[in-house]
Amino acid sequence: MTAWAWVLLALGVLFGLFGLWYARQSFKQAQAALARAITLSDRVEALSAENARLTSWMAAITQIKRPAIFLVDTARMLVWCNQAALALCHSGISSSDLPMPLGRALRSYEMLELVESALSGQRIQERQYLREGRMFYAEATPHATGLVTLIVRDVTEMWRQGRTQRDFVANISHDIRTPLAAIQIMVETLQGPAGKNARRRQELLAAMTEHIGNLQQLAQELVDLNLIESGRMPFRLEVTSVGDLIEPVVQRLRGSATAKGLTITTEYDPGLQALADPDYIRRALQNLVHNAIKFTPSGGHITVAATVVPASDEEGGEDVRFEVADTGIGIAPEDRERVFERFFKADRTRREEGTGLGLAIAKHIVQGHGGRIWVESEPGQGARFFFTLPRA
Repeated sequence: MTAWAWVLLALGVLFGLFGLWYARQSFKQAQAALARAITLSDRVEALSAENARLTSWMAAITQIKRPAIFLVDTARMLVWCNQAALALCHSGISSSDLPMPLGRALRSYEMLELVESALSGQRIQERQYLREGRMFYAEATPHATGLVTLIVRDVTEMWRQGRTQRDFVANISHDIRTPLAAIQIMVETLQGPAGKNARRRQELLAAMTEHIGNLQQLAQELVDLNLIESGRMPFRLEVTSVGDLIEPVVQRLRGSATAKGLTITTEYDPGLQALADPDYIRRALQNLVHNAIKFTPSGGHITVAATVVPASDEEGGEDVRFEVADTGIGIAPEDRERVFERFFKADRTRREEGTGLGLAIAKHIVQGHGGRIWVESEPGQGARFFFTLPRA
């Protein structure tokens, strides 16, 4: 072979080897690209699944009824909120309107101030505020992302319970201190010269006995209410004549009514019967009639009645509806829903005596029988208290 032939052969071999090497490198790159594509595909699928999860979570959070949740950015724009939060915004605003300025969305300057404080101070801010008769607790939390989470809870019931407890402390303190102070004065009087007068001594001892009886009644009502509410005082239901429930109560309290210049009448069918624990239903009736006597001016009238009404449940049947109606001072509309709360007293004219336990006890007794209790009243037009029992 000539020299040129060898040169050409060598070049051919080199080009062949280069082709093999290039093909091998291309194959490796293709494999690497395929591996990256597979990895990216897996990541896309993972991100898609994660996005689906986050979307479902956000959808679930959006439907949460409480608490109200807002997300606000550094520009004070409301970027997201759940359905509970929308209820606190101006009417007509929907999630499709977001993002929008927080001040335009909300109807509470308290929450605007709270978010502003959280953004400027970069720390959690909280406050409690009263709006439209309801109490709210709001907490604004700033995040490193620049967003602020504003959570608002309706704490009206807790606030009312706290107010009821404060009212109770005030009432119970008054109702304990007053008879104790009176008893102390009477004891000191008995220890003085007046104690040597037999007639005066008997009057003071009778008054002391009455005050002690009131304290004992108060203590017993507290114990009984606790037992009834806890379910540790079971009711023994039996077929009972309505007359056997109403008449003993009316006869027991007729003297108090007469002394105050009131008349009491009864209206019921003597043959009507109810399923009841007689002792407890008489006690509930007594509390209602006693209230009617207390808050009806002289010359007024009280009616205790019982009639048959359709049962309130879906199974049909009939109930016996008891009614205690008076011509007294009535109850303000804002107090009607609260009169059955323990320790609640409707207004200042009703704070002369008692701790507000009577109606609460009556409510729990009636509910323990499977009945319901309510009141209808207007200020100055008397009150009508109703409760139902199963008809026997």
